[in-house]
Amino acid sequence: MNQIPADANQVIDTLSAQIGALNKQNAILNSQLSAAMKLIPQDVLDATSKEDTNAED
Repeated sequence: MNQIPADANQVIDTLSAQIGALNKQNAILNSQLSAAMKLIPQDVLDATSKEDTNAED
């Protein structure tokens, strides 16, 4: 586990770097998910959409 610095500016810098890394990872994952969704045939998506609607009843 990392040592927490006592200086508030160092804490802010560290958190900012971590947030930046998470944003980058999130963008990559969103891109991969979008690409994967395009590979699923539309009839399969429609069928699973109907199942989800029925599951809520």
